Amino acid sequence: MYNFTANSSLTTILLVDDDDTFRSTIEILLKSHGYDVIIADGVIRAMQIFKERKIDLIITDLKMNDGTGLDLLAKAREAHAEIAVIIQTAYGSVRNAVEAMRQGAYDYITKPFKNEELLILIEKSLENKKIREELTVLREEIAWKYSFDNLVGISTALKQLKSLAARVASTDISILITGDSGTGKELLAKAIHFHSERRKKKFIPIDCTSIPANLMESEFFGHIKGSFTSAFTTRRGLFEEADGGTVFLDEIGDMPLPLQAKILRVLQESEIRPVGSSISKKIDVRILAATNRDLAELVKSGNFREDLFYRLNVLPIHIPPLRERIDDIAVLAEHFISQEKIRRNEGNLSISADAMERLVQHRWPGNVRELENTIKRAIALSHDGRITEKDIMFITSESASDPRQKEILNTAFGTLEDSLKERIEATLHATNWNLSKTAGILGIGRTTLWRKVKKFNIDRNQKILMNQN
Repeated sequence: MYNFTANSSLTTILLVDDDDTFRSTIEILLKSHGYDVIIADGVIRAMQIFKERKIDLIITDLKMNDGTGLDLLAKAREAHAEIAVIIQTAYGSVRNAVEAMRQGAYDYITKPFKNEELLILIEKSLENKKIREELTVLREEIAWKYSFDNLVGISTALKQLKSLAARVASTDISILITGDSGTGKELLAKAIHFHSERRKKKFIPIDCTSIPANLMESEFFGHIKGSFTSAFTTRRGLFEEADGGTVFLDEIGDMPLPLQAKILRVLQESEIRPVGSSISKKIDVRILAATNRDLAELVKSGNFREDLFYRLNVLPIHIPPLRERIDDIAVLAEHFISQEKIRRNEGNLSISADAMERLVQHRWPGNVRELENTIKRAIALSHDGRITEKDIMFITSESASDPRQKEILNTAFGTLEDSLKERIEATLHATNWNLSKTAGILGIGRTTLWRKVKKFNIDRNQKILMNQN
């Protein structure tokens, strides 16, 4: 039996109908099931009530003396986009009721109807409203997570960068983000997407260095069944998945020339053609691109299309390396320590002045990503959560071969190889083998992670069995 009264006492329904007898009958029905019911005899009175009271659901007749249910729907949704609306209509007006659904009504019900039919529809519409409201909150939380304020720093260069990005986020202008590896190019791209009109659709990042060249076209644009040997089914590509949203092409300087021509077509014609198909599909995506290479030099050497370069480089945004943003180092270090406090649920993590000075003096070839990993490592090496100068160890391409540093780290954790293998195994297990999440936690690329898994012969099933024993 359907539970019509669950939580209904918290629900206020605005019932709008110019038929007094019918309105009274439905009012009695709804009140008998615990709903708070407010009645109105037309559109004008309904809008007055809507402005004065918090309404969860509107049940309105389609045709009334002073207007239509469509008029009320439009005005109500203008004031409150998530309001649930059910349209009552006679059989001959179903076409108008369908139009009401196109304009945002949850559903319609045809007179005469059974009481149970209306009650079920009310419950379903309220459940749908709750889901949409939760989705709105979730989107707001995601937008906050990827807000420009999360590009942490106080340097003039970073402030100017964030100001420029915020101003153009709401446009559809193509943006080319440049900067060294580890500076936060993808974080900036996400902030731009989640502050644009496209934030309700997908943000799809594509690492142009991690997809084999012979699979790129299929990954980007999809393929039809039988288009090549292993094409057993028709498959949508990443650009079609992002329709209405944003595609972020990371390290676009590494994209093969043949695919560059197809990306240019997407920008010019707003259409894609799946591999093996003779039919093009219209899509609506915004393209954000990033690179740590000099695209102008690649154009001169013939390794990057000049026309694509100018299409992408409508607005260039350069993220300076961390060594040029000395003012940001201490702020970022404190930020990462605060994040670790939350993650570990430890309130006593801190850093000494000498340790901070050592961070400020470092050149940071790995930029913000290197600083984050250095802080995590220092916390692991520290005693009682207090980071001192001796806890600061820099693992760069130069320092990795330093015998003194290797000896210190090996003493603390075993060999570097063993330590890395154990860290990867533990993180993979904690994320249930989510490679993207694991790579993010470890501060390495997904491709790099997969190579390490192969190198260390880390087996998923073996790890699970080890943890079960």
